[in-house]
Amino acid sequence: MRSLVPRAARPERRVSQLSALMAAVACILAAPQLATDPQAAVPTLTWFVLLPLFALAEVLVIHLPAERSSHSHVLREIPAVAGLAFLAPQQYLSAYVLGAGLALVLWTRVRGLKLAFNLAMLSLEAALGSLVFHAILSGGDPYGPRAWLAAAVAVLVVDLISAAAVTAAISLTDSRFDPAVMREAIRTGIPAAMVNTCVALLLVTLVVASPAALPLLGVLAALLVAGYRIHVRLARGHTRLQLLYQFVGSTSHQAEVGTLVRSILSEAAGLLHATTAELLVLASDDETGRRLTWRAGDLTDEPVDPARLHAWWGAALAGEPVLMPREGSGRGTSALRTDGVRDGIAVPLRSDGEVAGVLLVTDRTFEEETFGPEDLRVFETVGAHTAVALDKARMVDRLRRQADERAHEAMHDPLTGLPNRRAFQLAVREAMRDESSTAVLLLDLDDFKDVNDTLGHSAGDRLLTTTGRLLAESTTGLVARLGGDEFAVLMRDVDAATALVQAERLHAVLSAPVPLLGVGLTTSASIGVTTFHGTSLSADEVLAQADVAMYAAKSDRAGVRTYRAEDGHSTARRLALAADLTVALEERTLDLYFQPQADARTGTVIGFEALLRWNHPQFGFVPPPEIVAVAHRTGLIHELTGWVLHEALTARAAWAASGHRLDVSVNVTPADVADPRLVGRVAAELDATGTPPGSLVVELTESDAMRDPERSLTVLTALHGLGVRLSIDDFGTGHSSLAYLDRLPVHEVKIDRSFVVRLEQVSADSTIVRATITLAHDLGLRIVAEGVENDLTTKLVAEMGCDSYQGYGLARPMPAADVLGWLALRRSAVPSAAPPSLGALHPEPTA
Repeated sequence: MRSLVPRAARPERRVSQLSALMAAVACILAAPQLATDPQAAVPTLTWFVLLPLFALAEVLVIHLPAERSSHSHVLREIPAVAGLAFLAPQQYLSAYVLGAGLALVLWTRVRGLKLAFNLAMLSLEAALGSLVFHAILSGGDPYGPRAWLAAAVAVLVVDLISAAAVTAAISLTDSRFDPAVMREAIRTGIPAAMVNTCVALLLVTLVVASPAALPLLGVLAALLVAGYRIHVRLARGHTRLQLLYQFVGSTSHQAEVGTLVRSILSEAAGLLHATTAELLVLASDDETGRRLTWRAGDLTDEPVDPARLHAWWGAALAGEPVLMPREGSGRGTSALRTDGVRDGIAVPLRSDGEVAGVLLVTDRTFEEETFGPEDLRVFETVGAHTAVALDKARMVDRLRRQADERAHEAMHDPLTGLPNRRAFQLAVREAMRDESSTAVLLLDLDDFKDVNDTLGHSAGDRLLTTTGRLLAESTTGLVARLGGDEFAVLMRDVDAATALVQAERLHAVLSAPVPLLGVGLTTSASIGVTTFHGTSLSADEVLAQADVAMYAAKSDRAGVRTYRAEDGHSTARRLALAADLTVALEERTLDLYFQPQADARTGTVIGFEALLRWNHPQFGFVPPPEIVAVAHRTGLIHELTGWVLHEALTARAAWAASGHRLDVSVNVTPADVADPRLVGRVAAELDATGTPPGSLVVELTESDAMRDPERSLTVLTALHGLGVRLSIDDFGTGHSSLAYLDRLPVHEVKIDRSFVVRLEQVSADSTIVRATITLAHDLGLRIVAEGVENDLTTKLVAEMGCDSYQGYGLARPMPAADVLGWLALRRSAVPSAAPPSLGALHPEPTA
């Protein structure tokens, strides 16, 4: 059951119980002595002489220092020994307790529990001393050597019991037993008591044998008192020096701030014999204001109350030490007293020349003394060392935090907070020690560079953080960012089938629109999956396998692919192409071929589509989609598109100079139409080559156009404003509708060759093509049929209403140098016989 007694009241209750116990023992010891001869209790002249001596001895208190407290020692042994020699036991008991008690009440003004404790201890001392003295004397000569021995033993026993009682009271008050208190009380008190006993025995002997020699004893006593006080002062200084040395030693080796503060406050309280020690840390840029209080072994931490800044120690905030002695001590004036503080000392703590806090101690553990100037000097030394120790601990703590932060940064990505490549590799190595199946998922965001180029790096960073958060929320595995737009997931205890399902689920999560800058940004990712268990592969080799699978998924646009050994060969090809594409652009070793387009009604050639070719010295013909994918990965897509645009318009200008006013079509990627700089580049190339804007057709595949039409609309509209025409390529292979495409400034639609080549066999395809042509014409769009490979297909697309066509049935793609020769073979392409193309509505500029 929880105690209802307040914590502060428990020590007082224990001291009260101790006082009652001592009083009871004193009564038991005194009862036989009081009962022997009641008449002996009547006061005599000697009693009246010794009574004030007992009171005077209680007033002349000498405080002998101890390590954690002080032992108050009086000259009580002198009247006590005289009383044992000259008074009956009954008289001795009354004179001892009454004389010392009156001094406590009238002179030192002790009240309450402390008065009760002291009266109980006085009673115990008197009863025990008298009992021991008369037990040893056994009726012998009260002035002879046997009496001397009896008096010495009685004083020794009484002082030991007194030291034990004081130690017990202090221990009960502090709620802890400190053997140093007892040890110091005995070490300093017993020798002094023996000296006092010898002086008292000498006094008794002189009174009995030669009263005329008493003045000499008075001189000797004065000298002894003076020497005694010097000894006490030196002992106190020595004790303080020891405690100060102990304080410096205990605080110098503490590197942790919390431990150091506890050590500083406990040692400061012990050194200054204070009940409470406090450290007030003022608010700064690095930390908030705090008030740390040590009392009876307990340390509390709370915010600084601004109202307390005007307490008695407020002057310390201005850099001045404060000494507040106990009221009535005669040691100067006291400052404003708050919180029930009896006395205290406060010193400022400086850091870099500024006051950063205040160290203070309050309430001397014994009321007979208060803090003085010597205490202030010692405490200023403590404060100076405390400031240095705290600065050192803060620096160590700051360095430790920085080391922890650097260790964390070394293993984590600073943008997303996820583990980085190094941490992920360590996790993979750890998983390799386990025999259970483990999966590694490596994923790369598609077209992430486009987001950076068009919306800025801040938008790209937000996309990366969002991706990391979505991955962490969608899987229980370890998610890491390896760098750039590349993430990885480590999944323990999963087989290949489960890993594939998880990868597809993550792909679906990342394919959902992401709110970014007020719009829903649709992104996707390519994910490679590999599994292992107890493998002999290295972590780098496992990541390489996942990387191969990821690029296989990116090349196939499959979204997710698991690793296959045969896919490893494509990695070398991919790396080689990435390195060689830069060289090919610099050295102009790429080729541009042109495939003609003809009017479906007349067969007249009206333009050419520019097609990219690369005959690699090692791999031979590289398909255009692979070239574009490599350009995307290497960041060369805009440079590649610029090269194609320049070469196509330059070739078209050469044809125009020979009298052939033809259109030229150039394919662009989503990264291009999302880049506002494309408009400026197109305008510059049109101007440089003298090409009418209407003779340039920009082609964008249906799937690319529908990927993010909102982002593409700005650039496409600007191109439309220049007069450039827009064509949607491979229509029918995606999931868009002509009605939706009508939102874009589209001029024509190219029906995918997969529908055209089957017009002769599949009636359904014929129906689709006819419906598409009808709807497109209703929307004011031209229709181009791709993949026309024979005369029958040419006739069918013309009958269906296609405006133009292209394919092997007209001509295969050819180099720019062969175009004029091919046109010469087709008399229908002679300018005077050919109907004007749409580009002809924009006449050539004259030289």
